[in-house]
Amino acid sequence: MPDEFDPTVDLGLPPDKYIICTCWGFLTRNNDIRDLCGDFIENGKHFFDVLDRYDRLTSYVLNREDATAGSYYKWCVPFLKACGATDHLIYENSKKNLQMMPNASRTMRYISNMMPSHITTSVFEHGMMEILDRLNIPLCQVADTKLIIDQSMMGRAEARRLRDLAAEIAALRIPDTFYELNVPTELMDEDVTIIRTLDSVFPGKISSLGAMGMMESADPMTSHKKAYRMLDIRRLTAIDLDSTMYIGSASTDFQPLDLVRDANGLAISFNGEEFAVRGSNVAVFSEDTTVASVFASVFFDKGTTNATMMAENWSREYLRKMDFPDQALLETFLRENPDKLPEVHLVTEKNVDEISKRSDAFRRTVVR
Repeated sequence: MPDEFDPTVDLGLPPDKYIICTCWGFLTRNNDIRDLCGDFIENGKHFFDVLDRYDRLTSYVLNREDATAGSYYKWCVPFLKACGATDHLIYENSKKNLQMMPNASRTMRYISNMMPSHITTSVFEHGMMEILDRLNIPLCQVADTKLIIDQSMMGRAEARRLRDLAAEIAALRIPDTFYELNVPTELMDEDVTIIRTLDSVFPGKISSLGAMGMMESADPMTSHKKAYRMLDIRRLTAIDLDSTMYIGSASTDFQPLDLVRDANGLAISFNGEEFAVRGSNVAVFSEDTTVASVFASVFFDKGTTNATMMAENWSREYLRKMDFPDQALLETFLRENPDKLPEVHLVTEKNVDEISKRSDAFRRTVVR
């Protein structure tokens, strides 16, 4: 917590590095908002996938000025309300659906005992309550998506119209086409249909129903807000981005990852989606979070350069030969991975296309 006593500061030794991380793909397996849509909305998971596709197309392919990745968190709110969601039910369903990554609690305790730690996530605060309870890391500061859905009223006619719109959206087909970041390309016919349909819904049909206020009452942690949050932490701590370690995995992490990488900080894509990898300088494929502790230990003791060198030379032999700062951690990590280490890559201009596609494919086997 911000007012927690820190003996190192009292001794005139304030922290000179910090870490920011996300949840989905690193600390948690499940996509909380997709699960909520599946619980409350008919054919809700496909409904969410269409919104997610539209979000990515407008933010990273069409590069619309008013688009920001992660906006689907607020787009879903009126549809969830129309299908019976309440604050209590969102909390209960988030708790029921939550799947933590192996050793997430151990990893976050290790990291937070080493340097100031922040979680910046798009997860609704309802679900974040359970995540923090399972992580048990009281010194970690959290920024999440704020929402109070019970305070908004909705008539039956409006609810029926929103459910009809949800069915219309859920009927749209999603192509398998993989678009590269910021590369001009011709869109598939299915994507053109998605864009035209959703453009007519947001804000057109939504505003005519009066659901706009409900949608805007949500305060989602979008990609831009994650970047602003990181810059606020930088201002408050007086620690620059070259002393920042950021662990991201979703498309909403692209902006902060990109800022940290360009400032020569450590930007790690952990089981990242394509856009997360494209903002990083290190990519990790792992079903266990302990590898993040390995990088945090080297980053804290030796800085970004040594952490990226470790990624470039990633092997059991290199780890044993290098001057690793925490031998107990290293021995635990190697013992728990006797046959094969988690896959780690230094991301460069030459390999980013290949690594981003492989990471996106691996992610689908680990998270849902």
